[in-house]
Amino acid sequence: MTTAVPDPHTPASESTTPPSRLSRRKLLTRIGCGTLVGGLTVGGGLTWALGPGGPLSHEARQLRALKNDPMGHETILGVKAVHTEESELPGWTTWKYPGVHLERWFQDPSKPAEQLRDEFIDYAKSHGWEEETRITTPTAWIAQHAHRKPDDYMELYIGFEGREPSKNGKVLVAIDYTLAVDPDSAA
Repeated sequence: MTTAVPDPHTPASESTTPPSRLSRRKLLTRIGCGTLVGGLTVGGGLTWALGPGGPLSHEARQLRALKNDPMGHETILGVKAVHTEESELPGWTTWKYPGVHLERWFQDPSKPAEQLRDEFIDYAKSHGWEEETRITTPTAWIAQHAHRKPDDYMELYIGFEGREPSKNGKVLVAIDYTLAVDPDSAA
């Protein structure tokens, strides 16, 4: 009976030494650098997101609220806006007047501008807008939300493109914030 001796996996000339351990200083340096880089990355991301023009900035939230309101849509009662304008969000190096707005011009060749304006007013009323009687004129209808919250300064304007309605004139629907105060920055 013969007993086979297994071949050694490592040649006799090489010694098997345990892998070197990191010194405490190197380990703490790696942890510290990783934490610093992570903190700077997260901090930079939050600065970008919450800063001027960022997706989480006060102005961006207001603009989203205007666009989400039924009167801020580009199509109202099946009529698509022929022209639209909206506030440009501020950047880090740009200065602009505070507040945001949306303006939409609508035109329907099949009906006069007065009829289209009246239909838009009825639509606005059905979506919670209430006329500001002290401001409204015969050619301009101005409203705020009927049961608005204390911090809801959204205002709606529905009127004609010019001073007087024309046969195939355009109806302007403008929605904005009347008080451009950032509630987060209240002192």
